[in-house]
Amino acid sequence: MARQTFESAAFEEEEPLDPTLMRVQARLRRLMLIAGLTLGLGILAVLGAMLYRINGLGTTARPLAAGAAVAVDLAAAGLPPDARLVSSVLDGDRLALTYESAAGNEVLIVDVRSAVVVGRLILKR
Repeated sequence: MARQTFESAAFEEEEPLDPTLMRVQARLRRLMLIAGLTLGLGILAVLGAMLYRINGLGTTARPLAAGAAVAVDLAAAGLPPDARLVSSVLDGDRLALTYESAAGNEVLIVDVRSAVVVGRLILKR
């Protein structure tokens, strides 16, 4: 039995593959191509969404008319009469108002344009 080295094995010709193995190999190549293209498309979609968010193309903030005022009525918002405003945060067209009362804290999210309460979070004590 002759000893075979790496160099001699590399230069030997390989036997041709069976036709069924050739079909399986072609199918695997096709599936890998589809998987790679799908992955690439997904990565491009995520990068596009990130750039869209960074550049602020989706913002629709419009300035209020001069002298326009928005009033939020405590009773109409469903707050108890002893509610006290603790903090307020503005984010675009939404205003988050945090009220404190004997029952607990409550966060109202108000649309600045229409003065309508669009969200409510009740934190009981």
